[in-house]
Amino acid sequence: MHRNLAEAARAALAAACVPGTDGRAAVPAPRLEGTTTTVVADTCVRGDLGFVLLLHRRKDGLVAEELFFSTREGTGAWGAAEHLSGSGGIPDLTSPEEAAAVLRGWSMTVLGDSWTLLHTGRPQADDGYEPMRFHVLLVDENVGRLDIEDSAAGASPASHRLRKPLTSRVALLALFPGERVIVRTRAEAGAGVRPMGEPVELTGSEAVAGAPWA
Repeated sequence: MHRNLAEAARAALAAACVPGTDGRAAVPAPRLEGTTTTVVADTCVRGDLGFVLLLHRRKDGLVAEELFFSTREGTGAWGAAEHLSGSGGIPDLTSPEEAAAVLRGWSMTVLGDSWTLLHTGRPQADDGYEPMRFHVLLVDENVGRLDIEDSAAGASPASHRLRKPLTSRVALLALFPGERVIVRTRAEAGAGVRPMGEPVELTGSEAVAGAPWA
């Protein structure tokens, strides 16, 4: 099972990083129903590190999430994806009804976070390894994108801001140690956008010399 999921994760990274695209799904994300058993919830690329969150329906009918990791090679292609973590028995977040039950009227909620020690290869990493922290968010169906702002001490107010399009109603953020970001939901309406709900502040692992959000 993990081999098939790993191949799906690698393909998702390749599709999300096609030049001239912003990672937005061309069509609405499929649901875990009928013959669809695996859904790409979201991808997150930090430099040459790529992360993919998959949702899949197990043989016992329960829904599980799996986090995969890959490194971009010198050719620009993504290497084989490796499994980092997973959990089972979660709500079917591709179902509007189950997602709404989890949100309970909020525009965004934090589903959970985890961390793992990875070889990032950054100069500030200890022997190349750093504890990376992963946050998983669920957003309302009316949210068009997430606005992410670097709120770490010393960050410039006008820099390090990112607009994150949504592949599904689930968003994945990967943070390096010492990073701190504020996430806001945005509902797109014609040519304008409007905020929805309260912002959420997310942090990386214990502070060390970190790089700004990229």
